[in-house]
Amino acid sequence: MSTPPLDPQTALNSVLEALAAEGDHFTVLQVARTATPADVRDAYFRLAKVVHPDLPVFLINPKLRADATRAFQAITIAHAMLSDVNKRAAYVQSLESAKTAKLVEAMTAPVPQTTSPSGRMQAQITPETAKVYLARGRLAVQRRDWQVAQDALNLACRGLTDSELREAKMNYGWAIFNNTANAEADRINRPRDLWMEVVDSKERSPAVAQAHYYLAVWNKMHGDMREASKHVEACLAQDPRHIDAQREKLLLERRKTGAAASSTGRFEAVGDRRTSRTNSPAGGSAPTKVPLKKEPSFFEKLFGPKKS
Repeated sequence: MSTPPLDPQTALNSVLEALAAEGDHFTVLQVARTATPADVRDAYFRLAKVVHPDLPVFLINPKLRADATRAFQAITIAHAMLSDVNKRAAYVQSLESAKTAKLVEAMTAPVPQTTSPSGRMQAQITPETAKVYLARGRLAVQRRDWQVAQDALNLACRGLTDSELREAKMNYGWAIFNNTANAEADRINRPRDLWMEVVDSKERSPAVAQAHYYLAVWNKMHGDMREASKHVEACLAQDPRHIDAQREKLLLERRKTGAAASSTGRFEAVGDRRTSRTNSPAGGSAPTKVPLKKEPSFFEKLFGPKKS
């Protein structure tokens, strides 16, 4: 089955977009890294037929002809590089070296601000650098360096997908929640929204379990013990060995038991196991009243007992 012919304007736009995004020669020619020399040649001639600057569609418009000239030069250079086995091997090696250098720079350089003073987004995040920022965010959370964690994870969320994105959002919410430099409203509302996005995925993963635990902490802080208990149970359903959730479940159960005992007028002190009850059990003896010894007042110590 033959490939349908390309529209000149569409083909030109695709090449120009690849150049604007600083795409490599494979992207410019629209071929995979595994493309054979024959695949490279076919892709080149297919594009060259429709982006040549001497075509009538470009001759009538000087701006389009200039764009077509730039696109044609780019695909010609890409073809020359990728069709030669030795040049291609050296070029691929240079791409890998550049990729490694960018990852090292992203891992060690200060985390860039995500917005400029005007409010416009600054840093361009690729999937590779997003993974680096996710790793930096994890480490910063462990060190309790909340501002660095918040900035790194914010960038990570812009370049990740699926389970990695959910992990980044889970940690991002925790960083916002703990960062005292944030406005109080942001610390209250934004983390809960992020964690709800994570748990709504219904995925079974450590990130979702941890998000449930953070929601339990959030609801407990706001006095909603029913929701807190629900999220603790959801966390343990995914990760039965979650130590923090186990401890939180025990605390919630003790709180519930204490509230029930208080409502029935019974209380058992933890530690010395002493028990007081409003009513003695059937058949038991009534509590014995112990007379209190009255201590003399200051004036009685000074002037003697008061005469009746």
